[in-house]
Amino acid sequence: MVVKTKWNIDAEYIQSCNCDWGCPCNFDALPTHGSCEALVAYKVKKGKFGDTKLDGVVFAEGLWWPKAIHEGNGIGALYIDENTTPEQRKAVEAIFSGKHGGGVFEIFPKTWAKKLPTKVVKVDFHYNGYNSWFKVDGIGEVRSSYISNPVTGEKFKGQIVLPDGINWKKAMVTNIKKWWIGDREIHAKHDNRAGFVTTLKITDKGCIG
Repeated sequence: MVVKTKWNIDAEYIQSCNCDWGCPCNFDALPTHGSCEALVAYKVKKGKFGDTKLDGVVFAEGLWWPKAIHEGNGIGALYIDENTTPEQRKAVEAIFSGKHGGGVFEIFPKTWAKKLPTKVVKVDFHYNGYNSWFKVDGIGEVRSSYISNPVTGEKFKGQIVLPDGINWKKAMVTNIKKWWIGDREIHAKHDNRAGFVTTLKITDKGCIG
């Protein structure tokens, strides 16, 4: 039996997926194209896992499911920025394992058939609202932008609010101009798909903001 460790993070967050803008999964619908593919990243502004400080830690996740997330048989992969200490890496891996609670961090591992070994690599993370982006060196990249009005070309500015959201409560809805991942058993490449950027608060009890 795993003894759970208390933890919390305040983080900037960038998310891509393979669904159409807005992502139907947020509204209890099936994914646009049948499968779920995503590359997401976090930059911890302030956080702690037990006695280990996580301030400044950057990490990304490669996520893949053959159907909807709740139908299982997925694959998860963790990428931790090289500018972290061994203690911080151990803490992030513990959070990613799902054994210490925390919203999607607890739920997603239950839907995976396989978790790939963690890689420690350079992760460039740039949070700039709709125009945020990140890159996992040699593995994947996500470039976010505004959704453009198809008639006028104007920039669309919108948010989704999910009071009971397990991943985030409110996020800007973006267009992921391009994103890709190529690592072991997770391969995807998409243009102009659903994206979200936000700041969030997560604890071992779940997403609280």
